[in-house]
Amino acid sequence: MPSASHNYPSQRVGLPENVTDPLLWRLGFDVASAHQLDASGRCGNLGCPDESGPCPALRQAEQAMRLAQQNAVRESPADGSSSDEARMPRRVPGSGLRAA
Repeated sequence: MPSASHNYPSQRVGLPENVTDPLLWRLGFDVASAHQLDASGRCGNLGCPDESGPCPALRQAEQAMRLAQQNAVRESPADGSSSDEARMPRRVPGSGLRAA
């Protein structure tokens, strides 16, 4: 019978002291680990073909890790919209749907 265990990079690292949401931080860490840039500066993940620079998944994973920490700096939108709107992606990755 195959093993039900998974190999997640976040299982091999300790949490920073200021993490208030361990699940969110570990999820962000795992996604960020899977979307590192290769030598040519493109995302090395097969789900992001020809994505130059940090792909949307990597940027959102890094944001999740920041938000999971106490005293995280929350950006205030310059256009006066609410902070929840500022965190919503303009496009939901992989779905073709656009956020309202």
